[in-house]
Amino acid sequence: MRDTTRMAMFFAFCCATACGRAQGEPPRGESSTGEQATAAQDGKRLVEEMLAKFKAEKIEVDLEHKTVTIPVVVNRQLQDPVEYLLIHRRGKRHEAIFYTESQPSVLNGALLMIGFEQGKNASVKDIEPPPTIEQIEQGAETVIITPPAGKPFWMTVKWQDAAGKTVEYCAEDMVLDLTTQEAVTDCSWVYLGGRMAQIYKNEPEVYVADFEGNLISICYLLPDNHLGTMVHKDARDDQNWWLTDKVPPPGTELQFVFHASKPELVEERERRLAAEKEAAGK
Repeated sequence: MRDTTRMAMFFAFCCATACGRAQGEPPRGESSTGEQATAAQDGKRLVEEMLAKFKAEKIEVDLEHKTVTIPVVVNRQLQDPVEYLLIHRRGKRHEAIFYTESQPSVLNGALLMIGFEQGKNASVKDIEPPPTIEQIEQGAETVIITPPAGKPFWMTVKWQDAAGKTVEYCAEDMVLDLTTQEAVTDCSWVYLGGRMAQIYKNEPEVYVADFEGNLISICYLLPDNHLGTMVHKDARDDQNWWLTDKVPPPGTELQFVFHASKPELVEERERRLAAEKEAAGK
């Protein structure tokens, strides 16, 4: 089994189990009405405790629509290229579009609870035999990069404008591809789940995203301490990303929504882009 977020996985497993028991589902191997009632009560209490934890971290879980919503803030004016779509406030603030106060490990538990499945991060392998200096000078690759792979997820953001009107966009509308000078297209997002690791010698393992604060990357970053990554033909280039003019001013508070199922807003964007591409081809 790959190194994964054991704590958050256990948290999500308990949530799913407790939800079933709270709804009166009999645990396996139990037939006694009294035992089922006790299990249901225990499950209900567990659900209440976990929902209280979500509430404390301002994490909203919608099991019916398979969404997780957290409050985020538009980061201060940036000077470096963007590497992260989303971080915790303690993450790389100089390279991120949004940040949140919600604890990464609890957020990860919520994502697992709505059905996120762990994928595989990008990998790098040296080319053997290596190219010559002359070949490298002519643009030859020195490594083989295998993109991340796994079941996709989606993200949207929404906020109230100055007139009180709700504004909502796909996450991709926030990310500028400097190669095309347009909002990023032809990309997907893969859930990684973060990992447990020992930060200091002789200290216990920690959930690294809680320690580092980096959540959703726009470029390929190793190791997979973050929760998710973009998949794109140019995501190997950490200098290729900026923010679009659709991103509201620094300090603006937004609702950031994770979706386990493709939302209509994403489908609308895909249809619009496909129509624009077809029209341009004519």
